[in-house]
This record gives sequence, C-alpha cells and structure tokens, in this order.
Amino acid sequence: MQNYNQTAEFLWKIADLIRDYYEETAYEDVILPFTLLRRLDCVLETRHEQVTAEYEKFKTAPPETLKRLLCRAAGQNFYNTSEFTLTKLTKAPADIGENFGKYLDGFSDNIKDILYNFSGGEEKGLSPLYETLLRKNLLLVVTQAFTEADLSPEAVDNHAVGTIFEYLIRKFKEARNAAAGQHYTPRDVIRLMVSVMFAPDIEHLKQAGRLVSLYDPACGTGGMLTEGKEYLLKHVKSDLEVYLYGQEIQEKTYAMCKADTLMKGEQADNIKQGNTLSEDQLKGKTFNYMLSNPPFGEDWKNISSYIEAQAELGYAGRFGAGLPGIDDGSLLFLQHMISKMDETGSKIAIVFNGSPLFNGDAGSGPSNIRKWIIENDWLDAIIAMPGDLFYNTNIATYIWLLDNRKPPDRAKKVQMINASTPEYYQKLKSSLGKKMVEMGGEQIEAITKLYLANQPGESCRIFEGIDFGYTKVTVERPLRLSYTVTPAKLDILSEQKNFIKLALSNNKDQKKKRAAIEAGQAKQKQLQAALLAIGEQGTIKDDGDFFARLEKRVDFKLSKAMLKELRDTFGEKDETAAMVYTDYQLEPDPELRDAEYIPLKENIEEYFAREVKPHVPDAWMDRDKDKIGYEINFTRYFYQYQPLRSIDVITADLLAVETETDGLLSLIVNLTGQEAGQ
Repeated sequence: MQNYNQTAEFLWKIADLIRDYYEETAYEDVILPFTLLRRLDCVLETRHEQVTAEYEKFKTAPPETLKRLLCRAAGQNFYNTSEFTLTKLTKAPADIGENFGKYLDGFSDNIKDILYNFSGGEEKGLSPLYETLLRKNLLLVVTQAFTEADLSPEAVDNHAVGTIFEYLIRKFKEARNAAAGQHYTPRDVIRLMVSVMFAPDIEHLKQAGRLVSLYDPACGTGGMLTEGKEYLLKHVKSDLEVYLYGQEIQEKTYAMCKADTLMKGEQADNIKQGNTLSEDQLKGKTFNYMLSNPPFGEDWKNISSYIEAQAELGYAGRFGAGLPGIDDGSLLFLQHMISKMDETGSKIAIVFNGSPLFNGDAGSGPSNIRKWIIENDWLDAIIAMPGDLFYNTNIATYIWLLDNRKPPDRAKKVQMINASTPEYYQKLKSSLGKKMVEMGGEQIEAITKLYLANQPGESCRIFEGIDFGYTKVTVERPLRLSYTVTPAKLDILSEQKNFIKLALSNNKDQKKKRAAIEAGQAKQKQLQAALLAIGEQGTIKDDGDFFARLEKRVDFKLSKAMLKELRDTFGEKDETAAMVYTDYQLEPDPELRDAEYIPLKENIEEYFAREVKPHVPDAWMDRDKDKIGYEINFTRYFYQYQPLRSIDVITADLLAVETETDGLLSLIVNLTGQEAGQ
C-alpha cells in the first residue's frame, strides 16, 4: 500500500495548475471535489461496466428498486450510470465539457448531494464544478492530473483516503489562517475531549457485540466524529461497531464532511445538512456519545420565532429550561444535545467560551439552564483549556462534560480541572492564525489522569452541585418622606393625570356631565386649599401625619392612585423622616433596594441577621421575590493570592528604571549634538 502522505502532497500540489486563474481561497473548490471524484472513480472502476449494463436493463424500474439494483451491482452504496470515468473523459478532449456534465449527472443521488453542496447548493446545480474550469481552459489539464493519482482501495484503504482528505481540508484552512477555526477544531482539543469522554468506558465497551453511536450537531468537516471513532477502535480493539451521525449548516463544509465520511466507508447518509437548532434532521434519534464545538457568540435572531415557539412547549420541546441571550446560541446547542441523550446512558463533551459559566442573573435563561443541568446531576466536569489554543480566537475556552448515568463516586459532584497552566501545553514553533500553543500527547494523558482520579489537588477541585447555587434575595429599606407644599409643587399637581381626572366625566347626559364636572372642579379647589393650609404649617416629616391632616380637610376619599400622585409630587426623600406605610405595610424605597446572593447551603435568615442587619437595621427581606440562580465562577476556584511587593523592591525597580532612562537621555542628547554639528 502506497505512502498516503505522498499522495496527499501530490493532490495538494495540483493547485499549482490553477494558481494563476483562481484566488488562493478558492483552490479547495477544485481540489476537494476532484479528490472525491477520483476516489469514487477508482472504487467503482472494476464494476463500472456491470453497473451501466444493469442500468440499461432496469432503467424503467421504480426508483427505489433501481437504486437497490445499482448499489448491488456496484458493490457500494453509491454508483455512476454514465459511460464515462475521469480517464475516459480525457480521451476526447474536444468534447470534455459536454461529457463531464453527463458524467456528473450519472452519479447516485447521495453523491450528487455532496457535489451540489460543494457548488453552493442544489439551486446552483452541478455545473459550477466544471464550467469555470472549462471556461478557463483548465478542465482537461486538471482532470488529467487527477487521473495520475492512484486512489484505488488496493493503494489506499478507507482510513488512509479519509486521512488524505482531512489533510487537504486542514491545508486549505491553514492557508486561510483567520478563518481556520470556523470549520476546523484543532486536533489536540478534539483528542482531549475524546480521551476524557471515552477513557472511563473502555473496559465496558470491550464486551462483545457493542454498538456505539457518536453524534456532532455542528460537525463542520467531521473531525470530532473521525477522532472519536479512531480512539474507540484503537483502545477497544474488539468487534465494536461505531456509527457516526452529524449535521452541519454550511453547505460546502457539509459536503466536505459527507465526502470524508463516504470515503472512509461510513454511512454518509447519516450526515445531514441544515440548521440543527431550527431544522433537526435527526429528529427522534438518541445517541450514546456526543461531541461538539458549536459557534461562539453567534446570534440566533434569524430563527428566534422557531426557538421561542419550541421554548413555549416546555420540556416537550428542546429548549424548555430557558433561552440564552439572543447574541449567543451556544447553550441552545447544549440543550439540543441533552434532548438527544438516551435514558440508558449518554455522555456529552462540548466546547464553550467563558460566558455559559456565569452570564445571566438568577431567573434568567442562562442561569435557569445551568440550574436545570446541575439539579438533574448531568454536569460531570469542566476543564479550563489554555489560551491561544484555537485558530481564530485566543479567548478562554472550556470543555463541559455531561453524563446522565454518573457512577456512584461522581454522583452529585462536579469536577473542575484547571488545564490552562504551562504544564498542560507547549508553545508552537510558529503560530497558526491565533493558535500559538498546543497540548501534546503526554499533556492530554496527564489531564485525562486528573479526570479519572477525581481527587482534589492543585489543578483539580471537587464540588457538590449545590455549591454553584444561590438564592437571590431582595433586600428592601423603608421609604422615608418629608412633605412641603409650595406654589411650584401645586402647579405640578395641576398637570397630573389623576388630579385632572377629578373634573372629567364621560356621562352622555349633558346636564349630568356638566354637574359632575362642576363637582370635580370643586374637589380640585378643595384639595388645593387643603394643601395650602398644610403647607403653612411647615415641613412635615411623617407620611401618615401628612395624609391624616389632608383627609381632615377634604370631604371625599382619595383614591390610591391619587395618594401616589400626591406622594410623588410633594414628598421628598429624607433619611430623618418617619417610615412610609401603605395599608399597614412598610413602603419600600426602590432606590435603596438591593439584593443579597446567598449560597443555597446557607440558612437565609441566619445569613441576613449576620451579614445585613448589623449594617442596615431597618432593612427587611421580600421573600416573595426570591430567585434561585446558578453560576460557575471558575477563576475564583483556582485563585492564588500573590503577595504585594515590598517597598524596598519597588524602590529598587524605580531606581533601576531611572538609571536606564538617564543613560538613554544622555545618548539621545549626544546624538542630537552630533547631527547638529554636521
């Protein structure tokens, strides 16, 4: 079997043929689909004539029957019914354009689906795959170049050709540096995810006849699925059967993933295209293992109506726990994956940035999602990874591990692993986009051992799920108002809604309406006169006293709305005034309202008496407003105090800087003098 690294390099260098005609970012539009076509050609070559004969014989049969017959004839789950192969196309150079179209049209629908998506979707058809090359007089030379690559099963097996295809994908993405991370998760990240997820289950999976399903709802080019299966086959070494499933929204990326899956001999139809959040193409299916690196910080505005409708279904839908902020849908992906957990046992490994750990106050969507996950005891571990690890971002990233069938020693516990420190990564010789570090095999093994040991230490902390929860308790302080009545405030009152309403009437009987208005105007005058009389007595520092005096001077009952209007108009905040009561209940001052975040393990009454009352004796708790929240403050759990430098050390540093500066200044003066003298 040939060296597939040499084959991969050969295919990569075919891009030299189109260098002067295509932008570098467009090379993959030619090389990747032609690599697929060449592999398909080589696989189908030995039974090509049998397939074309079978097609001629049964082409009028029902489509499904014909498909089964042709797949059987090809010995594959795909076929080509045209008379052409890539090699035969080069034998008639003058007709290559017309014949290429017939060649592509002869493929089975699953291959056409891949080729359509390489071209940007079915609406564009297959023509972009060859018409641009034809117009640039490159179709023949590119086709001939690919026929020189031996991608037959005898030369490269399914695994090797998949590796070749992944190599090409990676080379194209790395050539585009800034965009690499959008579709390509670094292999070291995936290997860590796979290792910590599968390592505890290896002995269990070695039992005969095991079937495993592996799913990625944002599968990109399929790297996580590939690494997951390779890890299992390497470590289990039995008759384990692994079935891969995925969905990807970007058409070209989906085509790459499906082509790679197909070339590895997998069930490529298990790879779906579409928006996972709004168009679940694997509805009703559950999976044993799930891995994903969903987009960071991408909004879900375009599908908000669907997401909100799903949320209204509660737990009958996929987003019943709550909705994250419209600007980041990553927690929607996690809820979707949880909906795919099998009740017999499923595990999830997902990459997040820091936001899902702590964003959102108690009662918000993100907090409620964390609450749901932790209280159901699904959160198993969180691993903080090094910065500068991804191609397109250097922000802090974390792996969340979920398990709906935790072993007894991990039940009700959550493990925190800090793998962001130097012993868990190494610097790259040269950066790839923003990726400047990587986790090597030994480092991934060390992190996995930390996870398996599940013991507290310098890089590991163990918490109970309840440790992340808190009660947000609203703390009120009394409203205290003093009252003064001035002409200016009376003018303000005359413009207020409820004061004006006193002299309004909707009575249709004009006589009664006029009488009502006159009566209302009399009330207004009476109220104003009463207020003026009270104002002459000076400032009143008791809300109850103020309104008692007022009610003695008017012969009608003041509505609650009117009382509030009077309070807002004439009352002024005054810490020395008496507390305000409404219906025998203390009236809180909204401006003094505060909240205490009390750990769930704390007794709220004891906490309040200890931490709040000594400082604000007039405060009370409004327990009707209690909200339970959950947040994970990862940085705080691993914080290490760094003592401040002494005055002597700081002084020495300042003197050293001053000395360096003086020397530099002298040098500048000397150089300036020399230039002036020239």
